[in-house]
Amino acid sequence: MDKIDITLQESRVRNMLKTEYIGKDFHFFEETTSTFDAADHIAIKNGSVFCARKQTNGRGRLGRSWESQNGGIYFSIILMPDARFSEVQIMTALCAVGIRRALSKFLPCSIKWPNDIVSKDGKKICGILTKLKFIDDGKAIVNVGIGINANTKKFDDELKYASSVALITGKDIDENLVLCGALEEVERCISFENISETIEEYKKECVTLGKRVRVLYATSGESVTGLCEDIKDDGSLIVKTDEGEIINVSSGEVSVRGIYGENYV
Repeated sequence: MDKIDITLQESRVRNMLKTEYIGKDFHFFEETTSTFDAADHIAIKNGSVFCARKQTNGRGRLGRSWESQNGGIYFSIILMPDARFSEVQIMTALCAVGIRRALSKFLPCSIKWPNDIVSKDGKKICGILTKLKFIDDGKAIVNVGIGINANTKKFDDELKYASSVALITGKDIDENLVLCGALEEVERCISFENISETIEEYKKECVTLGKRVRVLYATSGESVTGLCEDIKDDGSLIVKTDEGEIINVSSGEVSVRGIYGENYV
């Protein structure tokens, strides 16, 4: 019996995928600068997926680079939601719920606000970055970039809180199965028919909620610390600062105390 190739294979993804529209328009690259870039140069549809085995210029939040080695799954989902802008803003949260559902079939994992999936010991195994633009008629196009550390075996030394599903579980996983599962779960979560239920699931699975956090505002460089008391329906945080002020956090870098020992990370 032939051994199944567990690395990303375009033909296997097309045959396995069970979605209504996400991924039906599927573009696969052995290597590209980033799937964000690839989506800018090809005609897109609602649900188009751009996937790469390797990225040479992957990007994360706040302008950071995203290490994109072999063994990872790097893809962008193009969404054209018929929704108010406020609903577009929670796309990251909805997608995070879908990705966590998919990855939880392989290992226990949680969401770290706003865009990371972490293992139970706090290791980052997935990042999500949502980019919004408007086309000529004012319609919103959302590019949801997702990087999953599936079978990555080694990370740069400075990425001390990064890991992969394979390293944590001790066995390689089928990258095609992971990608298809992720696309199918994301499609379920972004239906906009059950946003409140999905946000409740986000809260339940979010390690940030109920923890002491440090909020760093990238533009000003200022930071505040306090307790994360709630997550609103638009995906933003309610934080009670150490000075007793209640603030709404919708952007910036939020570090959580306690998931990596006593440090804020």
